[in-house]
Amino acid sequence: MNPIRQIAVYLTAVLFLACLVQGEMLMIREALDSRMPQELSDGDVFEEYQTAMESVWEELQWFPVPVSGSNPQAEVAFENSWLAERSYGGDRRHEGTDIMASVDEAGYYPVVSITDGTVEQVGWLEKGGWRIGIRSGNGNYYYYAHLHSYAGEWAPGDPVRAGEILGYMGDSGYGPEGTTGQFPVHLHLGIYLPLGADREMAVNPYWMLRYLEQMRLTYDY
Repeated sequence: MNPIRQIAVYLTAVLFLACLVQGEMLMIREALDSRMPQELSDGDVFEEYQTAMESVWEELQWFPVPVSGSNPQAEVAFENSWLAERSYGGDRRHEGTDIMASVDEAGYYPVVSITDGTVEQVGWLEKGGWRIGIRSGNGNYYYYAHLHSYAGEWAPGDPVRAGEILGYMGDSGYGPEGTTGQFPVHLHLGIYLPLGADREMAVNPYWMLRYLEQMRLTYDY
């Protein structure tokens, strides 16, 4: 592991403890309890979680929205909205980070894969609109939602390289197939860890995105 990622892994442990302040620790504790054998101790559970988190940090390569080489006004912003309340489709919590666009134009911003991986899911979801899900070599799942369109005719099993354009930021979702305009243009990024047989747990992408802010490609758009 290179020194930068070693530091990132160390910060993960520190941020894990800081989650107590944000209420994340309770969510992680409950989620892990439902996925791990009862005989595991707290130390075992934390070690399992830490190992899974390390596998995420090791494969991160690029921020999901490139810098515009031709329009300095085309910026993006995001905040820590982890577990914020959402009401569409019933009361629920926000399991991801929304990257908001300063140019509120669907189809304007390209969205790239932040890791190498393989397309696992693609197409329409009521809550996520046009989305694509990438499974990394470490088994982690990266979910890109509310796209305007795709960069190609993606199909499950297609290989993806980090930095490759997946599609374009949009405002799709919250309705039947093709619904747009229910919210501002943005990218929803979700990250899910495989913990236990056929089960996954969402983790907060905010810290990964903060780390990746210094790792942005530049495209002309």
